[in-house]
Amino acid sequence: MRTIAILGATGSIGTQALDIVRRYPERFRANCLTANASSEKLFELVRQFRPDVAALNAEPDHIPEDVRFCQWFFGPDSTVKALEAAKSMDALCAIVGIAGLDAVWRALDVCQRVLLANKEALVTGGGLVMKKAAERGIPMLPVDSEHSAIFQCLQARQGNPVRRLLLTCSGGALRDWDRDRIYNATVRDVLAHPTWNMGGKITVDCATRVNKGLEVIEAHHLFDMPAEKIDVVIHPQSVIHSMVEFEDGAVLAQLGMPDMRGPIGYAMGYPGRLPYDAKPVDFFALGHLDFRAPDGERFPCLSPSGASRRSSNRRWTPCL
Repeated sequence: MRTIAILGATGSIGTQALDIVRRYPERFRANCLTANASSEKLFELVRQFRPDVAALNAEPDHIPEDVRFCQWFFGPDSTVKALEAAKSMDALCAIVGIAGLDAVWRALDVCQRVLLANKEALVTGGGLVMKKAAERGIPMLPVDSEHSAIFQCLQARQGNPVRRLLLTCSGGALRDWDRDRIYNATVRDVLAHPTWNMGGKITVDCATRVNKGLEVIEAHHLFDMPAEKIDVVIHPQSVIHSMVEFEDGAVLAQLGMPDMRGPIGYAMGYPGRLPYDAKPVDFFALGHLDFRAPDGERFPCLSPSGASRRSSNRRWTPCL
């Protein structure tokens, strides 16, 4: 059995990770749960999973008697303190934004593996984080669906050189809107993601394509790949989660219906796979899969970076 700290337990990634824990009680124990300010949600999770340690960044007015059995930490450094106290084997880092960098950094000191769902930790400190992980021999297992797909495809690498990584992109809620309509989009508009069920921040970032720019930077650090060898491909169906092209022209792709429990479960169970009632891909119902080049005019986070090896393809990198 592996103990796991779920950092950001009340968010979308955290709750789906806990669904995997619930399905495999003989394999995992969530011995540390943390959240930012959703105290009532965290209290309920503590009741269900009975961790040894729990933490809230925002201290609540009252701690119910029935959740006082575990060790509690509060305040801005509560997550780091909880990690130190829990000594979990794995840390699922799903805290939103740069706030998660401290936790990733500390997890590399106290855990055996880091399951990374916090891309900002690599966007802001990628060189330092990856160097520390390498020095300590700590695996960094990606949880983002695109990076998990690349990681899975690279299992077949066998030492062969990679020509490029292809990050697929659903296009977000505004993918077919013109510039004027995008300018007047409402919060409700940008939160209406066509394929994925995610938290609010990442859904908004997907609509603007900012998230894809961050993912290019994340892929650069995770896979030690120069930006000019990372392409973005708009793929509305979100069935191909990303691809790897090798020097002989062969392309390996990881496919599956959109469900974050897939990449979460793969990271948790690596190198094994954890069934979770995933919906199978119905290729006959799909009929076709579509691909488009990113539009840097409507979505300037991704802008053209010059000619690629083939005139039929344009290479894109984040202008961040």
